[in-house]
Parts: sequence; C-alpha cells; structure tokens
Amino acid sequence: MDIRWSPGIGDPSWMGWFTVVAYLAAGALCADAAARTSNRARMADQERRWWLALSTILLILGINKQLDLQSLLTEVGRAAAKTEGWYDQRRQVQFAFVGIIAIAGTGVMSSLFWSMRRGAPSLKLALLGLTATSTFVVVRAASFHHVDLWLGQSILGARWNWIIELSGIATIAAGAVWAKMQPGGPNK
Repeated sequence: MDIRWSPGIGDPSWMGWFTVVAYLAAGALCADAAARTSNRARMADQERRWWLALSTILLILGINKQLDLQSLLTEVGRAAAKTEGWYDQRRQVQFAFVGIIAIAGTGVMSSLFWSMRRGAPSLKLALLGLTATSTFVVVRAASFHHVDLWLGQSILGARWNWIIELSGIATIAAGAVWAKMQPGGPNK
C-alpha cells in the first residue's frame, strides 16, 4: 500500500495550537467536575464516570489534533480503495461511512441521553458538545472534498472548521463549569 502519512505536527498554526489548548483545558474542567461530583447527588457515580470519560476523550482529541491520526485513517482507506479496485466508487463508500456513523452516533447519543434523563443538565450539555465535536471529527476523517472546501471558508475572518470544532469544545467546557455551580452538586 502507498500511504502518504508520517507522524508530525498536523496543524502548526496558532489556531491549531489554540485548539489543542482548548481541548486540554476543557478536559481539565471535566476532570475537575468529576473530582467534585457530590457523593450525595443522584447518579453521582455514573456522572463522575462520564466526566472522567469526557476528560479522557478530550485529552485524546487534543493529542490527535496535532498528530493528525484521522489523516492516517483517510490515507489507509484511500490506499485500500486503490489496492482493492474500488477507488472510483470511493464517494459512495464515504457517503455510506458517514451515513452509518450518523445512524450509529444518533443511536448512541439517544441512549446516552435516555440513560442520563435524570442526570444533571450540565452533563447533558457536555454530552451535546461531545456529539458536535465527534460529528465534526468523523466528517473530517471521511474527507469529502467539497466539505473540506466549505470548512476552509471564512466568515468574519474565522474558518468554519474553527467555529464548529471550538463550539463543541466550548459547549463541553460550559457543561463542566455549570456542574461546579449546580446547587447540591459538586460544590457541596
């Protein structure tokens, strides 16, 4: 297979590094929310595990932001398509991939929200941010050319990919901050 990827800094721009810091800062806020989850709170153990999971996911995504591992996945898929002879049908495969991920993601997020229906609203907000962020990452990994072109366009000097990715991260961080302010929650 001809794979054109090598380890290195994926986005050495100031915004790339800002995004890494945002992932790590939001992850730290989630870890703090987990540490402060009240033992008296309903569903405290489950919520603590979710805050820890969010913290871990954000750490991994922050590292991935600069290692650019989704590009490796894209390159492996491209090389496999060429080797296996279905490269000309790659758009259909990409579309199917995104569709399957969208259906699976909807199912997973629906079950998460159902299981957390009595949970803290702050955690629900953070899970909504995770949904947005993970959807963005998966769509970027699928590497639709026209989607990549749109994500690279700017509005008021900010590129769409920055807006979408940072909005998801900010939503998770807002949920973690909110968790610390909930009555009867982490501050007690």
